[in-house]
Order: sequence, then structure tokens, then C-alpha cells
Amino acid sequence: MKNPENFQTGNEESNEISQVPEAYKIYTGICDVYSPEEAREIADELRANRKNPFRKAMIGVMTHPIALNSGLLVPRHVRREIESIFPSKEEMAGGFTEDPDVLNTIHYADLYGPDAGKDLLENLELCIKYGGDFLHAIQLDVTWPNPSGLKEFKQKYPDTMIILQVGKFAIEKANSDPQEITKRLKEYGSSIDFVLLDLSMGKGVGMNAEVLLPLLRLIADEAPGLGLAVAGGLGPESVDILEPIAREFPDISIDAQGNLKHKDAPRDSQGHLVSTHPADINRSREYIRKSCEILDNE
Repeated sequence: MKNPENFQTGNEESNEISQVPEAYKIYTGICDVYSPEEAREIADELRANRKNPFRKAMIGVMTHPIALNSGLLVPRHVRREIESIFPSKEEMAGGFTEDPDVLNTIHYADLYGPDAGKDLLENLELCIKYGGDFLHAIQLDVTWPNPSGLKEFKQKYPDTMIILQVGKFAIEKANSDPQEITKRLKEYGSSIDFVLLDLSMGKGVGMNAEVLLPLLRLIADEAPGLGLAVAGGLGPESVDILEPIAREFPDISIDAQGNLKHKDAPRDSQGHLVSTHPADINRSREYIRKSCEILDNE
């Protein structure tokens, strides 16, 4: 796997949160991009508008255990639904490029059942295999995966960044207690590089700064080496909801999915936007421009 030079995450035996390399510390994410030409257009737009030269364009693609494992025994109707929602493992990395300002990322999701945390190590190995030479990071949209399995993976693949999503289910499981959430994050030590706070989870629901800010402050204080990211309802018409967070955390990383698609984009039976329906390039570029006006201000 091809990785940035000197891209190391620190001592994997340590329980301390690792320090993300400066050159990969902040990103603006766009999920569901399958064309390398469009990925480069997005990177060009970011280069033309960013204030911080270290901000990367995260190019994200979704996957699921069933999409990764063709031999996994599941009911036929379940497999048909998953295969209509997620790209095949062979198509997954089709939009990844060698552009130095792109952070190629696989989003491994458990949105469709509680067992995505099962066999996590095996499935992350498949992400590495099918992510190809340009894979940089894996985002875990998994509710509190087992820390020991994640540490084992990180020891084997220290150059692959891990972004842990803390979504609605994770927050509920931690009793909606910021102290408990932060305590759980610290249990992962240097096996995670970023935490993504995302209550929308692919449904395009707008983030609530009043809810997220106290948690961001606590994580920044208790785990200062951990990269911070937020998501939820961001798009070209809604980047203003980011302003209260960006004023306090100007170098926050952000991610968007649902509001970057056409308004008539299909949804699945649970209301999540179908990831095989790609992000709209024009909406994505507008989102980049408008978010750059808000982010990285002194």
C-alpha cells in the first residue's frame, strides 16, 4: 500500500492518543465519489480556496461486511438490498487517486445491523486489500468497536489512519454522557487518529452546535492529540450551521454526504441516502468553496 512519506502514528503499545501528522491533520470530506477525474476536480477546488495548505480533500466511499464478503451467509433479500446500496468491493476504490491533496478513505458502516463489529479485523483486512495502493484511511461507522481488535489492526497497518465515528447509537450507549464518551475514546489509545461526531449518520440531518461543542471541548482537553471532525447536514446551502463550531475550532475537519447529492437521490428502507448514487460534482465544489470561507480563520 502506497502511503505518504514518514506517515507514522507513534508507539502502538502506548495507551496515549497518537499525534496525527501535521500534513494530514485536517480534511474536508466528500463521500460517494467514484471517478478519479471528479476527485481531482474536488482537490483543485480545495487548493484554490483553502486558507490552510495542509487541509486535504477526503474522498470517501462506503462499504459494509456483506459487500466485502461474497460468501457471507445472509438472507437473499438482505444481500440484494446491501448490493443495491453499497458499491461492490471491486468498484470501491474507483475514485481514489495519487493526488497529494486527497485523503482516500473507506467508510466501513454498521448502519444495517449490529454485527458489523463482529469479525472486524478480518473485514478491515479486506478494506486494505480492495482499497488498493492509494488508500490512506478507514472510517469506522461502528458503535464502539472492540479496542483490542483495533489495536491489533493498527500494529499491523500503522500507516493507515483510523477515524472513529461517534454517532447516535454510540452516544446513546454511553448514556449521552460526554465524560463517558471521552473515557471510551481514550481506551483506544493510539489505534485511532480522529473522532468524527456525526448524529446524522448519512441521513442529511443538520448538526446541532450546542450539542457538539461541549463534547468537542472535553475531547480536546482530555485527548489533545486526537483529530476532531464533525458531520451532519452539511452542504452548499447549509454550511452556515458549521459557523459556531468553526469559530472555536477553526481547523476542525468536516465530512458531508447526503446534502451533496441531487435532491431526488434515492434512499434505502431506513432513510439513508443510497451510497451508490454518487455525489454531485457541482454541489460538491460549491460546498468546498463555501466551507473554506468559514474554516481555518485565525
